Amino acid sequence: MKIKPHLRQTQRRYQKPNSLFGFFYRYWISIILMVVLVSLFRQNFISNNFPFDVYNKQSTLDQQISQNQQLSLENQQLRLELAAKSDQKLEILESIARQKFGLIKSGERYYQISTSTPE
Repeated sequence: MKIKPHLRQTQRRYQKPNSLFGFFYRYWISIILMVVLVSLFRQNFISNNFPFDVYNKQSTLDQQISQNQQLSLENQQLRLELAAKSDQKLEILESIARQKFGLIKSGERYYQISTSTPE
């Protein structure tokens, strides 16, 4: 039995090609990772303008937060003014009810003095 022809066939079967295909066959994981890295770089830095866009959005967010705080303080002040005005209206309404209808609060005593004219 001749062993040399059999060895040549097995060597050819496991031999990797030396052309461009052999390079891709040898480094296919590295090539895929490089393609992913380049696409991520292009998307973040070229398409999305990465660091500058984040700074712009952060400054816009800071402006909105300060504006919201200012509006919150104005709302609180307006609520206090509204409460004070409604208290004044209630006092006016109470005095009108006392004068026209003779209404009293609970716990108060009402004294009515009537004057009679002598005949």
